[in-house]
Amino acid sequence: MELSKVVENMEFIREAFGERSIGEIDLKRLATSAYKHYWDYNCEYGIITAFSQEAQLEIDYQEVRSFTKELPNRWSSVCGAITGAYWVFALTLPLDEFERAVVELNRFHNETPLPLFTPEVKLPKAPALSVLCRDSIINWCRSTGIHPRSPERSYRCASITADIAVKCGQIVRELLPV
Repeated sequence: MELSKVVENMEFIREAFGERSIGEIDLKRLATSAYKHYWDYNCEYGIITAFSQEAQLEIDYQEVRSFTKELPNRWSSVCGAITGAYWVFALTLPLDEFERAVVELNRFHNETPLPLFTPEVKLPKAPALSVLCRDSIINWCRSTGIHPRSPERSYRCASITADIAVKCGQIVRELLPV
C-alpha cells in the first residue's frame, strides 16, 4: 500500500477520533501483552488491546473494526499488527510525524530479521520483506523452511505482534513532544 494512502487513512482516523493521550510505555509489558492478546483474537487486536491496557490509550478494538470499513483506502491485506500500530500513531502522534512513523515501522518490519520476541518457542529469524500479511508469512516460511500452516508460523505471528508493539512504542516515545 502506498505511503500516501496509509497517511490519508491515519488523517481520516484522527479527524474522526481526535488526538488521544497515551500513558507511560513499559516496552516489556507491552510486548508480553501484545503477544498474549494475539492468541485471543488476532494481531491487530493484540496491538490495540496492549496499548489500551498497558499504555492507557483510550481505544476499543470493536471501534477499530467497525471504523476500518469507513477508511478511504482499504488496508485489509496489510499485516494487522502493522495496521494496529498505524491506529496508535494516528491517535497519538502529531500529524506532521505520521509519514516518518510509518516509514520507520515499515522499514523495521520489512528489513529486520524477525521475530525478536520468542517467549515460548525458539523460532528462526528472517525479514518479512513486505507489510502485506500473506507475503510476509510466505517470505518468512520460504526463508526458514517452515510450512505456512505449522504451529511455528502462528508463534511467529504472535511474536511479530509483540515486536511491532515494541517498535511502535519506541517510535511513539521518540516522536511525541515532551
